[in-house]
Amino acid sequence: MADFTNYPFNAPGHRATTARILVVDADISVGDMIRDNFAAEGYHVESCLSGDATYNIDLSQYKLVLLDLSIDDNSGLGLVEQIKQIYDPGEVAVIAYSVRMSPETIIAALNAGADDYLIKPFSIRELKARVRSVLRRR
Repeated sequence: MADFTNYPFNAPGHRATTARILVVDADISVGDMIRDNFAAEGYHVESCLSGDATYNIDLSQYKLVLLDLSIDDNSGLGLVEQIKQIYDPGEVAVIAYSVRMSPETIIAALNAGADDYLIKPFSIRELKARVRSVLRRR
């Protein structure tokens, strides 16, 4: 039987999670909060302040985009649709969030292609659970 005790995945302090996450939110503190909380689990988190900034980014390098739907005067739904049209299903996941709590907003986000939806303000524990869930399905 093979001995895997010295294999890198069993090394003390090794983190198996290295997924890259992009946060698209005009509020710098949201990106900072997500980055700080996810870094301890091995995620690489970057952020941009507008949907327009994503046009200069190769989103295929990210496993997940966390997107505030109210970005750029509520153009977040269009950005979700564009991401899902450009990238193969399963390549880039999207979790949308918004302060809007209406069922219509949630349904519109999911119909646009979002893999999940959160209502702002959200707890970091719930966000972590949803991120893990979405990435497991990838």
